[in-house]
Amino acid sequence: MKQNLVQSVKSWYRNNIVPYIGFTADSGDGKQFNRELDDFNKKLQTNEPFSLVRFGDGEMMVINGQAIDLSSKHNGEHKYSPDNTKDEHYRDILESSLLFKHPQYFVGLPCRCCVGNEHCNELREQSKQDEQQLTWANIFVNSNYPRFLSNTVTILKDKKVNMVCHEKSDLSGLPFSVNQDFRVGANAWVDDYDELLLQMTNYLNENNIEGEVFIFCAGVLSNMLIYKLTESFPNNTYIDVGSVFDEMMKLGKTRKYLKGSRKRLRKVCIW
Repeated sequence: MKQNLVQSVKSWYRNNIVPYIGFTADSGDGKQFNRELDDFNKKLQTNEPFSLVRFGDGEMMVINGQAIDLSSKHNGEHKYSPDNTKDEHYRDILESSLLFKHPQYFVGLPCRCCVGNEHCNELREQSKQDEQQLTWANIFVNSNYPRFLSNTVTILKDKKVNMVCHEKSDLSGLPFSVNQDFRVGANAWVDDYDELLLQMTNYLNENNIEGEVFIFCAGVLSNMLIYKLTESFPNNTYIDVGSVFDEMMKLGKTRKYLKGSRKRLRKVCIW
């Protein structure tokens, strides 16, 4: 699988599907899409703990009380009904994960080139986060995806990695070793949150875990867990990577960038 990844990235550059890896687009205000990923990679490489949560349209719909049902999408994603008391309880936790403040806690939000200036500004204001704690929700995808494969994944090979992922995931195809994995099912943000938080809390406490990396591929649940774990165990790194490993874990090409879409792989998001 590692060789396949390397060949894929090389072919994207060779065929001019994506810009050369050193390409930088200046956003005009100091934040640059590929350099932002480089900054997180540097933290990862130097063992500087950080937490990265990401809020896309699905998460924001829930936080804003808008009904959504993605249970039939791909391998089963989340659903939310504003008139469901149980859902509302977990919605409050999800909202807290957006508003939580910590110097090493970074919040990824949709950018203006993806959702428009007005909506982008509304989301940033809603998060109540300081500017330096905000980043792109798309930080690992679009034109950053080849950089993620080339750089971030290489760094992970030398780390002690733990993973939260779908119960159907096959980890044998990942290009790095996974020390401990925690599994979730469909609609995990409601059905698995309490049990998994307890399980992970016990694991970190009983094994005195510090300086390790926790990768989250669990949809909406990822943000909720990262928020709580950062609060109690800040000496680890917690990263919501979304769907980037879906194909490697034999869950399918669940997003367009995973299918090699030229448009997606060339998109340099602006701040």
